Amino acid sequence: MDHGEDLSRQDPQTAAERGREISDHRTGGSGHGYSKGRSYGTAAGLIAGDRTASQLVVGVGYPYLSDLAVGNVIADRVAEWDLPEVAVADCSHTPIAAYQTITKGEYENIVIVGARKRGDGLNTGTPSNDPGAIHTYPTESIDVPENDIVNRIAECAMGSNTIENVVIITKALGEFPSGSVVIDIEPEYDSWGYAIEEFSPAVSDRFDRLVNLVLDELETSYRSSD
Repeated sequence: MDHGEDLSRQDPQTAAERGREISDHRTGGSGHGYSKGRSYGTAAGLIAGDRTASQLVVGVGYPYLSDLAVGNVIADRVAEWDLPEVAVADCSHTPIAAYQTITKGEYENIVIVGARKRGDGLNTGTPSNDPGAIHTYPTESIDVPENDIVNRIAECAMGSNTIENVVIITKALGEFPSGSVVIDIEPEYDSWGYAIEEFSPAVSDRFDRLVNLVLDELETSYRSSD
């Protein structure tokens, strides 16, 4: 399947040096990332389909933080294909906005996709525990920390737009349809320097696999509804 333009591979060290160079020059917009003409993250909510669709693809991420943008790029790809009964959401804002987008529809199946870092904190430029590893699991497997939910909401207000927080906030304030899944990939580089559609080799090499897993989940739901 043709997934559009090739996603260039970029060495993390080169990207980090470029990010520092850009940071030294004050420019309009983010001042850090390269958009290549696309406006990722400017339209919260649905970017394809509508709330009557039976399935929803949710791209979660940070459009200007290198590998963490992969969920937004995949959402953009799926939106271009105009699949029947599939709505697509760009959830690159806050988990609260994501929760509102997810729960306003009558979706029977939701697929969340993006990068999820394991180990060190975000925007440190350090790799996840196993860069390029892909994980698929039900939203039910992420527990809501009821004793810590206020702090989670505070994190969201400060811009902590992670897959984990999107799932936790949605489950705390609403619910997912039964069978909803998360498909995530571990990032190799998570800081400034890449263009929106540039990824580290660990993520670039698995990009098509990640897209195909999303399509497989949608196809599975199509078959089960027949």
